[in-house]
Amino acid sequence: MTPKRFKSKIDRWLLLLLVAIMFFEVVVMSIAATQVNSAGRATIMIVAALAIVALIGSMLMGTHYTVAGNMLRVACGPFRWKVPIDAIQSVEATRSPLSSPALSLDRLRIHYGKRRIMVSPSDKAGFLKAIGQDPGDGRR
Repeated sequence: MTPKRFKSKIDRWLLLLLVAIMFFEVVVMSIAATQVNSAGRATIMIVAALAIVALIGSMLMGTHYTVAGNMLRVACGPFRWKVPIDAIQSVEATRSPLSSPALSLDRLRIHYGKRRIMVSPSDKAGFLKAIGQDPGDGRR
């Protein structure tokens, strides 16, 4: 079976917020770096700002869900989760704002074992079908 990859849906307001944070981080740290009297401290500040921007950018560009065989792989920047598809007990729609590997509040909460993970695939119906859930069974 060919792996199926689903991109995360991205809420426009969240995209704007994260881009603004990245911009703000670079501007503020650059200004602060010019105010310190130590080249070492200035370098550390700039590297820290770039690391934060890289982390947020990797989350924006690298949040996706891959269904391969009997495994759902969730990626959000450098963070990774594996969910055995046969361990999925239920899937339900949610708008929970809790932290999760999802770039939209239009989410699916996946219960597996004693754990939960929220995802926001842009193609919900295709995603649900790929993980063996019926998009019309009321559990979305």
